[in-house]
Order: sequence, then C-alpha cells, then structure tokens
Amino acid sequence: MKHKKLLLASLVCTILYFSPRNIFSDNIKQANKYYETYDYKLALNIYQKIMQKKPSLEVAQKLANCYRFINDSKGAETAYAKVLTFPGANPINYKYYADALKQNGKFEEAKKNYILWGQKQPDKLEEATRLANTTEVGRMWAENPDPNVRIENVKTLNSENSEFSPVKFKDDLVFTSDRWFVQSTDDKKKAPVYGWTGNPYLKMYQATKQGDTFKATLMPVLNQEFHTGPAIFTSSGDTVYFTLTESPKGKKKKAAFITKKIYTSRKSGANWSVPVPISLNNESFSIQHPALSPNGAILYFASDMPGGRGGMDIYAAQRQADGSWGSPVNCGSNINSSEDDVFPVVRQDGRLYFSSKGHVGMGGLDIFTSKGAYNEFELAENLKAPINSPNDDFGINFTDELNGYLSSNRPGGLGLDDIYKFQIVPQEKPVAALFFAVDGEVSDKSTGTVLSNVEVILLNKTTGQQQSTFSDIQGKFHFDLSPEAEYVITGNQAQYYSKQEGSISTLGLKESTVFNVKFELERSKDTYMVKLQNIYYNFNKWNIRPDATVELNKVVSFMDNMPNINIELRSHTDSRGKAVYNKWLSQKRAQSAVNYLVKQGVASSRLSAVGLGETELLNRCRDGVKCSVRDHQLNRRTEFKVVKINPVASITTSSAPFKRK
Repeated sequence: MKHKKLLLASLVCTILYFSPRNIFSDNIKQANKYYETYDYKLALNIYQKIMQKKPSLEVAQKLANCYRFINDSKGAETAYAKVLTFPGANPINYKYYADALKQNGKFEEAKKNYILWGQKQPDKLEEATRLANTTEVGRMWAENPDPNVRIENVKTLNSENSEFSPVKFKDDLVFTSDRWFVQSTDDKKKAPVYGWTGNPYLKMYQATKQGDTFKATLMPVLNQEFHTGPAIFTSSGDTVYFTLTESPKGKKKKAAFITKKIYTSRKSGANWSVPVPISLNNESFSIQHPALSPNGAILYFASDMPGGRGGMDIYAAQRQADGSWGSPVNCGSNINSSEDDVFPVVRQDGRLYFSSKGHVGMGGLDIFTSKGAYNEFELAENLKAPINSPNDDFGINFTDELNGYLSSNRPGGLGLDDIYKFQIVPQEKPVAALFFAVDGEVSDKSTGTVLSNVEVILLNKTTGQQQSTFSDIQGKFHFDLSPEAEYVITGNQAQYYSKQEGSISTLGLKESTVFNVKFELERSKDTYMVKLQNIYYNFNKWNIRPDATVELNKVVSFMDNMPNINIELRSHTDSRGKAVYNKWLSQKRAQSAVNYLVKQGVASSRLSAVGLGETELLNRCRDGVKCSVRDHQLNRRTEFKVVKINPVASITTSSAPFKRK
C-alpha cells in the first residue's frame, strides 16, 4: 500500500509538472511541438486522441514513429499497419512494420514485409533481401535455444520501469534505472520526467545482496540532474566512468538532449569526488557506454562521431603515460555495422561483448562477442537464444566465464527493460578414441581415369614395418596408421607408371586425422593433371545446379565405398556483398550440398556443412578489386574434405591398432 501511495504521488507530480491542459489536449500544434523536441511519450498521448477523432496519414505516421522511438514494438506493429492503409504512405513504413513484427517474433510476416519494401523501393532491394533472409536465421535461433543456458529474471532488482547494464562494484551491483524514486522532503523540486519516455531520468543504483534479495539505493554524488549511467568501475573499485547526458546550452531542461558524455570520479574513503568529464568528450557528438579492458589500459565506448560506419560505432582509446586517453580508433568492420553498435563490455579474459542491430540477429539489439583487442577483432559471433531474443538484449556482465547478468525487454518481464541472471551449464565431452588413417586415390594423370590394381606401399619409419595394398576398382586405397609414428608412402615403380612418394607423420597429433593422398601417375612421355571438380553456384543462390550433380554423385560413390568415414562440405562465396551475409549464404550452400547427398542415401550423421564465406578466395577478387563474372564464379564453390574416420569391425588385419587417450 505504501508503494502504491508513493507511485500515485509521483504521478500527480508528473501531471502537474507538464500541465494537464497540454498533455490531454487534442491540439495538433501542441503534439507537433512535443514531437519536434523529442518528447515522444507526451506527443503520443495526444496523437492517439486525434487519430480517434480525425485520422490522417500525417498523424498516423507520427504516432507510429513515436511508438518506434520509445521502443514499444507492439504499439509500433499496430500503428505501422494503420499507416500502410493510407494511400501515399512512404514505402519505408514496410521496413518499420517488418522490424516491429520481427521484434514481436512474427518472422514470416516480417519476411513478407521486408520483401514488399524492396519491391516498393527498388534502390533498397539488396538491403530488403538481406533483412528478409535474416528472418529465417532469427526464426531458427528462436525455435532452437541452447538447452545448456539458463535464464532467470532477477525480480528483486527490477521494477515496472527500466533496469539495465548491471556491473560489479566490490561486493555489490550497480545498475541504471528510470524507476520512480522518493525525493527528500527538503527538496522542493518535483521529480522531473523525461518527455521521450514519460518516465523519470535514468539514475545509477547500488544494489546490495541481502539473503536471496537485493536492496537498491541511489548512488550518492554520482547522479546528476539528467540521465546518469550506465557505468564501469576499475578492478580496484576506486574509479568509475559513466555516461552523463547534458542538455543543450540555452535550452530548457526538458528539451531534446544533443550530447552524451563520459564522466569519471574517484573514491576516497567512503566518498566519491565531484564527477569530471574525460578529455575525449566533444560538443559535436556523443560518447557513451564506457567499458574497460581488464588491466584498465583501453577504454571502449560507443559514439556517433564523424567517420563511423553508421549509427553508433564502438571505439577504443589507449591510456597514455600521463593518465589521459589517446585519440580514439574505430574497432573495425568485424565489430561495427551500418546501424547501432553499442553497450561494449570486456570480460576478465579480455573478450569483447557488445550489442548490435546491424549484424545478423534475431530482432532488436542482439548480444555479440568477438576475440581481439583495440581495433583488431575477429568476426563477431551472435550468442543466439536464449541469451538473445527477438527483442532488445544488451548490457551483459560476467561474474565468471559461465555466469552473469544481462538486460532485456523480452516478454514476461516485470517492466520495460529487466535484468536477468544467466548460467551456462558446461557439458562434459566424451573422450573419443584417436584414430589415424590414409585414404588415397590412384589416377592416370593423362586422362583423369582412376587406376585399379596399382600397388601402394606404406613404410613405418619408426618400427621398420612395411605393408602394401592395391587400389580397388575405383582407384581407392586405405591404410590405418599408428599414433606417434612417421611413414613414407610410395607407388610401385615396377608397374610402368612413374614412382611417387610422400611423407606422413602422426607425431604430436591430438585429434583424429585422415591424410588424403592422391597419386596422379604419369607415363614418362606425357604430362597429366586430374582432380575432382569443385561445385559452383550462381550469384546470390544456393541451389544445386545440374552441372554440380555429376560431381556430387562422385561423392555419393565415394561415401558408398568408404562406409567408415565422415566428410565436411566446405562452401565459399565470392567477395561481393557483406561479409556477414556471405558467411550466412555459404552456410546455406554447404547445407544444400549436404541435403543433396542425404537424398541420394548418404547418412546425414556422416556429413557436416561449413560456410566460410569470402575468407578463402582463390584469386585476387577481394573487396574493391574489379573482376569479371568468370573470376568471381571461381570463388563460389563447395569442396569436400574427409574429417573423421569411425573405427568399424571390418578394419583390415594390416591396419595398425589405435590407442585411447
């Protein structure tokens, strides 16, 4: 009851602060004034009333935009559907409608509307197609969450408003929230409300664990007049960096905010010093969401400074000898996208985590991770479900490598954004027996035809033991190998063909390995060359072409004659298009080859698909290099590689025993 009274009192203060006459008026001029100053929640209330009395495309558009800006995906879905009923609606509304549908988990409907956007706005067809394709990825991840990850709402930290970005501060947690809080009786000012959301300004709270619950209190000194947070503390806990929003000079307090800056404060005893801005701040752009490397030598943050890749990008700055921060550098295309990349976090092992709307994801902001530091990172990896959802997921924080907290506005929470606890349950991997083998083929280098009944000799240099076998009707031969041994493999020179020889070693190998040996034998007067042709694809497609079935049927025959091996189909794209999309496309291509082999009777358990995108080009046709259609075609290919051999009862008596380790 006490909580309800406090909430009612706060609501009354809010109504008085913003003048009921304006809030509940259906005056279009007042609504537009709120809209222009980014007070979207206040504008939305008026536009809703106007739409009931006198609907129009202008009002419907602004109402839908308000829902989008305050991140209400359900309201946005309904509002944009209404906008699209008006003649003359801008085609971009199909994208906004699809974005909302995707965030609400309606992947098929989202896909249809992305396609409609591309059809209505041809210059955006490529982007629309990419977004339509990502809905399939999002649906797959949403329907197949990792069963080894457990997510739990931390109810004692959350309210009906937003709580997010928890970070460790000594034995406590510090998080950011726009919850309603009690003002001091000595403070005659009423709690101001942020017109964008209709809620109080963001403040930082310190949460202390008390048994099974948390008790949260406002951080002293650090919280300022407007938005404050999120924050990051040094490992010692005596220095904090946090985001602070400043009002434009000469504007009213409730006007739109132009810049967000990073401030810092030091703790001496029980008291924090007055926060001061860091040197990287700039009046022309924002920097926010600070994060520190484990040793405190690198500061990461998000910024819309000029020269970025689009939206907010993540940057890094190195600490100088005098304690200041050096010039920031963009963290690169493996991290940043054409949309917002925000909320960087660095785990204790140095691994970077962040949230993005631009990489392939499930809906809103998704959490990604990448190995690297400063401005050199590997390709970002989506953490998938259940860490991510179709809604916004961000502000992750690890208490150790397998446990931590994250922020999300996924359905089922207590408020707008909630803090969730996650646990990754490690799975014990069975210890597999190591096995080493040689799989080979003998062919005529002149014609490419396989050669049967050719003797192949294997000499174990470690033991001196020699064994031989003959190629079968398909030119195949096989040897099992011992661990920690060196071998020489040769073709019999007495059989009219020239001798070939190669060295093989299993010394130091920690994984089962199959060595692929190809003897392309030649007559002394001729020169020959033969190999299995690669499988190629049309641009931006993954279906199997008729010319590829011939080569795939050879793989089927190979698998039929070698029932104890598994293969990996590795697919590649050319360099055109986004790297992330190319990796996704190559995965689809590899899978299509696997699907073809399965239809021909090859067991799916013996096959795996790997998409390598544009990472292993065969020629110079990289980004920015002008190449012919034929040159690009060479890179769109699928190859197969033997990756594992499963010991079976039919292993020949000439094979060497294998050891369990």
